[in-house]
Amino acid sequence: MKIFNINIINIKYKDLFNEIIKFKKQLIVFTPNPEILLKTKTDNEFKSMIEKADYLTADWIGLYIGFQINDNKYWKIINTMLLPIYFIKLFFSRGKLYEKYWERICWSDLTKDLINHLNKTWEKFTIIDLHNPSDLKKVKSQEKFPSLIKSKFENLNFDYFIYDESKKESIIDNIKNSDSKIVFSTLWMKKQEKSVIEIMEKCWNIKLWLWIWSSFDYFTWFQKRAPSIWRKLWLEWLYRLITWPKKIDRLKRLYNAIFVFIYEIIKDKQ
Repeated sequence: MKIFNINIINIKYKDLFNEIIKFKKQLIVFTPNPEILLKTKTDNEFKSMIEKADYLTADWIGLYIGFQINDNKYWKIINTMLLPIYFIKLFFSRGKLYEKYWERICWSDLTKDLINHLNKTWEKFTIIDLHNPSDLKKVKSQEKFPSLIKSKFENLNFDYFIYDESKKESIIDNIKNSDSKIVFSTLWMKKQEKSVIEIMEKCWNIKLWLWIWSSFDYFTWFQKRAPSIWRKLWLEWLYRLITWPKKIDRLKRLYNAIFVFIYEIIKDKQ
């Protein structure tokens, strides 16, 4: 299924997981959400980066609204009128949506399962974290990060770098000369895609690259993830809105991810 001419791949979670842990060839896994897909409409450079991924999987529930809109031949006005039905299906016909449009693959779940796997196999990996010295709370968390991760997963074998652009070449050299097979990136949109292309081209030892946003923050208790009941109901976004700071910024992002995204989907429909 394509959204804004970006092909979201049809694959089950267990099949994807079993494929990426083979480490036979270089693979890039991106889990785009509406915010990321919207950016591809206005930024051709970013779009070309996204299209370099081997696996593009559906991460956010809003994509399933887009799938339903694109999967019919109704006029734009009729699609707009059917939006309440599309939303109802998200919560009451999820099994049928998964069967028709494939499973949602959440970056947080994928990260958690990979870390548990690596804790058993001792395979080495690398984490590149966002350099943001103005966020003092995050800086303190980064100082404690390696020891906090090791306290929870004692067998993990990893390198950890704060991805400062001024130290980029040194970081890449370190990765290239290591035994790492995976790179996890917490860098933000576009910076993470650019970094992966640079790293994968120079570091042939890296067989898997994933963007994971704030997944590791859940492991170190820097952020609290929504309880499982919220996640099962596809309401993790609401939990974040209620509990996380900077609510105005999050409201703006939700507005783009829901209203602007749906508007652009309907507008683009022929």
